[in-house]
Amino acid sequence: MIKTANLRDVLQALPRPAADKNLFSSPDWLTVIEKTYHIRLRIKYIERHDAIASYIIYSVVKNFLEWKICICSYCDYFDCQVVNLEDWKALFHSLREDFPEYRIAIRNLRDEIVRQIPELTILSKERFHILDVREPLPEIWKRTHDSFRSAVKQAQKNGVVVKRCAKEGLRDFYQLHFKLRKNKYRLFAQPYCFFDIIWRQYVDKGQGALLGAYDADGRFIGGNMYLICGDTLYYKFNTSSRDALQLRPNNLMFWEGIKFAKERNLRYLDLGSSGCEQHGLIMFKNHAGAMMSDITHLGYAPQGYRFSQKKILKWMTRTFTEPWMPDFMTRLGSRIIYPFLA
Repeated sequence: MIKTANLRDVLQALPRPAADKNLFSSPDWLTVIEKTYHIRLRIKYIERHDAIASYIIYSVVKNFLEWKICICSYCDYFDCQVVNLEDWKALFHSLREDFPEYRIAIRNLRDEIVRQIPELTILSKERFHILDVREPLPEIWKRTHDSFRSAVKQAQKNGVVVKRCAKEGLRDFYQLHFKLRKNKYRLFAQPYCFFDIIWRQYVDKGQGALLGAYDADGRFIGGNMYLICGDTLYYKFNTSSRDALQLRPNNLMFWEGIKFAKERNLRYLDLGSSGCEQHGLIMFKNHAGAMMSDITHLGYAPQGYRFSQKKILKWMTRTFTEPWMPDFMTRLGSRIIYPFLA
């Protein structure tokens, strides 16, 4: 029998197996997205022997952009804890029965079972990288590409210094992040409160760090935000000043991130997803010695599905990130639109 409930209600009564198997299924991360975007996360689960055996976590998205069931919102990927194909089919069909007019979206990494559901189709793929950091630092250094090592040395020669930032550095990081998203990628940046909540949920608890890069004059020129879950360090956010890229701060920040992982006796460094068209970013991660695989976007849409207005989103994004648009207006647009992007 399949049961459906608000996630928080179930957490108080039943333990959720494999809740900390990765960052995006962890209670801390789910708390971040709930607090930031005020979404209600739900759980469908199959109970056996008075315990949860299989489950999926999802949100119901119904707004002027589209109607969809998302597993799971604001996550790079989300592999559900489902023990076999029969359970997955039962949970999937339960979603279809509850929401017959909605499409279903799944961002899948390591769950081979869900890919066997015949109604799901592959919509697109992204690249995913993970770095094994169990070896001693000298061995990890040897496994990096010559160009990566050269860039680290160049940054040090140029006087770039990487420091662990206090909370005051978060504003510097966000300002660079905002400008990079707006001016280079023509995308909305997440609202500042998102990073503030991440800081309180992770960094204040000793489960993460913001590493900032400073040039020889002490100017903040880049930052990497790292989060810890289980035995893995997550390279979650990176930003850098476009006029300081010749100083190669990103390579040095990433190398210091590897050192941070070793300091905390972690086993892996999750480098997250990259769009298949982001050739420079993919090359950077390859040169750092990481192993590459795919994140698969799976989807289902009912016959005659029509609740999608991506043209509105595209128009708003392009308009509010125009070079002539004042930054405060772009930030306002971000606060308005981001809660609808689940």
